[in-house]
Amino acid sequence: MSFNTILEGKPQPIQQIAMQLKGLCLKVDKHIHEHIYGGTKSKVALYSLGNINNILFGIQLHDNYCIFYLHYTEVADTMSLKLEGEGKQAKHVKITTITPEFETELKLVMKNVVRAGKN
Repeated sequence: MSFNTILEGKPQPIQQIAMQLKGLCLKVDKHIHEHIYGGTKSKVALYSLGNINNILFGIQLHDNYCIFYLHYTEVADTMSLKLEGEGKQAKHVKITTITPEFETELKLVMKNVVRAGKN
């Protein structure tokens, strides 16, 4: 399964956000690996560091937004991101647009998550 599989049937603006998030994930560290999972209704791209179980980020598309999952939020500085969820492994942020300011903050948070994932 490829990343294009999770884009299928989603609105163009949501696809663009997902592609931008994918690019950020793959650029934050040269050792990040992408894995695509899912069935017919729900698909997710997961990004891990080192081994497949050391997940740092995830991307899931909905019709009106992308959900961006961040792991290690209990130790990584997430700055002013409005994280949602009560998961033990990850929190998420719903993204409907990526402004230059938001992208800058997200890159910093992602670097913090990578640092936490290396420890």
